Amino acid sequence: MGFLNLGKKDEFGKQKRIEHRGKHLRASRTGGVSLRAQTKAAGLNLTANSRHGVRVSRSVGRNTQMALQNGRFILRGRYGKGATKANLSKSGVTFSTRNQLGSFNWVKPNRSSAKVFGVQVRGKNAAAAHVFFALFTVVFEVARVAFQLLLLLLSWLWVLLGMLWRLLSMTPFAVQQGLRHWRNRKIQRMQNNLPSVIPSGIDRWKGDQLVAATKLIVLAWGRGVAAHEVLPALQQAGQLSDPATDNMVVSVINDLNTWQQLAPEDTEPVFMLAVVSLLGQQAALKLDQSMLPELLLQVDDLALQQGAKTCFQEQMLEVFSDAAGLRMEVTDARHDKLL
Repeated sequence: MGFLNLGKKDEFGKQKRIEHRGKHLRASRTGGVSLRAQTKAAGLNLTANSRHGVRVSRSVGRNTQMALQNGRFILRGRYGKGATKANLSKSGVTFSTRNQLGSFNWVKPNRSSAKVFGVQVRGKNAAAAHVFFALFTVVFEVARVAFQLLLLLLSWLWVLLGMLWRLLSMTPFAVQQGLRHWRNRKIQRMQNNLPSVIPSGIDRWKGDQLVAATKLIVLAWGRGVAAHEVLPALQQAGQLSDPATDNMVVSVINDLNTWQQLAPEDTEPVFMLAVVSLLGQQAALKLDQSMLPELLLQVDDLALQQGAKTCFQEQMLEVFSDAAGLRMEVTDARHDKLL
């Protein structure tokens, strides 16, 4: 059945018109069966058809043809590029657009043609088919655009939800940092109002005195006791020498006990944190930078040896870290690194 174009596709991928076109034979649903012969003579094209008679034609310009068929004058031309073209005939000029269905004439719709499943239709039926095809295309395009807009809105919503989720996940950290900043400002104000004996005393201390004072303050003041009460534990851990043979330890303990008595009852925690902040600042100036993380980790470990750390001890470690210019960096789920 290949001679009827069955299975053959046009440029739109549709079934070609079901017909047979041979050199002398043509058979179609609308045109029936006819025999034809064609020749040229004196620049004229002569065509004889068993159904349509004799036609004499000649090209008078590009895409323009004049003909006489059974004594009837014919003028036709087709101009333009793309899907829409201009059509010339004796009755005037019309415009038609070719699409997947066929050709639709915008001026005279009854001159339209359509191909449905390889069957060629013309006239009103073709115009109706084009109208239906246009409505179907409009509905399909509207649905396609609506679906794309829905996908776009969903993608925007997904991005927005992701942003909101990240903001929510960052909220606890932001709140914590805000509270920490507010606390450090209070400590700074208190630090500016400390008795002059405290800043001047810390300023005179050397590096080993700063280290000893940091350990004593966190372990003692952090648990609400005097500095000399934690001295045995530090000596047992090998962190401080015997006061009987080391005047430095005695001097630091005496200073801390004196300063603890100067703390106002209503602002005692902030007062102590201000002293810790001064220690951190002086440690950053007088100790080697590589010693600061090690010192903070040692104090943290000593606090844990006493038992669970108190909230006040946690605050002291944070304040010392901030004042000394240290920060915590999470390296994995189990370990932190001091920088």
